Amino acid sequence: MLKPFPDSLWLATATPRPECAALQGTSETDVAIVGGGFTGLSAALHLAERGVPVTVLEAQDIGWGASGRNGGQVNPGWKVLPDEIRARLGEPAAGELLSMLDEATGLVFDLIERHGIDCDAVRTGYIQGAVGSRGERYARDWAAQWGALGAPVRMLDKAEVSGLIGTEVYDCGVLDERGGNVQPLSYVRGLARAALAAGAQILSASPAQSVVPDGAGWCVRTPDGELRARQVVLGTNGYTDALWPDLARNVVPVKSVIVATQPLGDNIAATLLQERRHVSETLRIQAYYRLDRDNRLVFGGRGGTFEAPEHFDGEGLKRRVRDMFPQLGEPDWQYCWGGFVAMTPDYTPKLLQLAEGVFAGLGYNGRGVAMATLLGKQLAHCVSGEATAMPLTTSRPIPLHRLRNFGVAARVAWGRALDQLDARF
Repeated sequence: MLKPFPDSLWLATATPRPECAALQGTSETDVAIVGGGFTGLSAALHLAERGVPVTVLEAQDIGWGASGRNGGQVNPGWKVLPDEIRARLGEPAAGELLSMLDEATGLVFDLIERHGIDCDAVRTGYIQGAVGSRGERYARDWAAQWGALGAPVRMLDKAEVSGLIGTEVYDCGVLDERGGNVQPLSYVRGLARAALAAGAQILSASPAQSVVPDGAGWCVRTPDGELRARQVVLGTNGYTDALWPDLARNVVPVKSVIVATQPLGDNIAATLLQERRHVSETLRIQAYYRLDRDNRLVFGGRGGTFEAPEHFDGEGLKRRVRDMFPQLGEPDWQYCWGGFVAMTPDYTPKLLQLAEGVFAGLGYNGRGVAMATLLGKQLAHCVSGEATAMPLTTSRPIPLHRLRNFGVAARVAWGRALDQLDARF
């Protein structure tokens, strides 16, 4: 029985879903992929284009997890800046990784263009709004370090950032023209259609219950069937469960909630987000927002830590919108939904080899549209026996992971306090 999608703006405006059957009986493939989101479908598409037989198993419907629920922001880079990546990896590994990261957003828009994916794609740039001296340092470091690598970035002073966004809350900002935004559910459905056209098989309503050795390969078991494969890719990110021992302990799932207004009038919409650029912030507990194709303001941020998984409270976000954008008055709110993103302790995604022939990609830290698409391509390299610019590591479970919710709640409270303090200086 499929779980329903949350009643979101994306579900209401998405392109039609591809029809996918469930796994029945015993089947065979070269590569079994668990997870029908950005990661799994990007891997499936890149493998199928090479002529590799590949089958995707999705527990619910295509894009049911964070891939169909996120803000649709195609953000460049990682939260970690280039100089820190160099300090961690050294050269030439850091240089190869940074070149790959620089191309991540371009990969998304190239796939959209090449496969004719109808997903309201806009690529006019990404703005980080900076608050306080800490925020200004981060924005300047972003502009300097990525700019030195040839990225199209520039600093924005207070007047510029206020004029481009339509709010006075930021002290400065940085514009990175590599970024853009998409309708994420339409994008993930488009990836599925492209993978199907390339020869991949996609099966929905087929939750993987176990992955066990099977001769020289593996067998993935679902309630109604078995899929035998030479290799396995796990692409479940913030919805990772106990399918593979300790994999879920490599990340911390954190709820993100989004609210969306009714379409704004043209006069009001003209005061916001010039050229439909999207925004996130340098704050520790940040908001992210954009306009959709119909001039709805789509505004997201951190959700409650101890709420039920499918309960989404957007009242705090609505208050923040009223404070930031007084020109909106009391907007009519139409949607509130959310989902789980996967965070890692060092704010970098993980490309893992879990066993011989078993790989996983996860931990996108809120930058999943570009990063999951990119890691899907990297996973295709892994199962093909090719080198990747992304470091391939083993599973490293987070200590005291069972106490993660208390840690998240404490970190959110402390982060908000520090953000308020930073705003004074």
